[in-house]
Amino acid sequence: MQDSSVTADYEVEPLGQSNGVCSCCGSETRLVWGFVHSPAGTVASYQVHWTAGAGLGCHPANYDFVIGPWGEGASPADRIAVSLMHFENEDGPGVMVIDAGGRPPAGSGLAASALDRESVIGTELAATAFAIFDTVFLQDTRLYK
Repeated sequence: MQDSSVTADYEVEPLGQSNGVCSCCGSETRLVWGFVHSPAGTVASYQVHWTAGAGLGCHPANYDFVIGPWGEGASPADRIAVSLMHFENEDGPGVMVIDAGGRPPAGSGLAASALDRESVIGTELAATAFAIFDTVFLQDTRLYK
């Protein structure tokens, strides 16, 4: 995670949530969603999906973002989908960019395109996506409950 001062201008607006069942272990899954705002307006929507009670080592959490402007005059052509995975391994917790093409936002009609990992890594968009991750992780109190 980044220094919290990087995300000081972002604020989460939690919206809905739902539950399901993990197809591989039968545990409860959870999905929460909302928006991330800056003083200039909404910068992203988000969905976080994880398996309750299962550690991130065996069931990583998926963070799906639709990044770009929302509201009056904005359209899906102005937004892109980016996905991250929050995991844990022998080195501890980590976050990495994954291909967004197979994730729910790719077919949602909310973004013009869903980016693959190679299109995000090493770009300014990667810094934005990680700042949005940090904001959601720190501010959405529903996560991993």
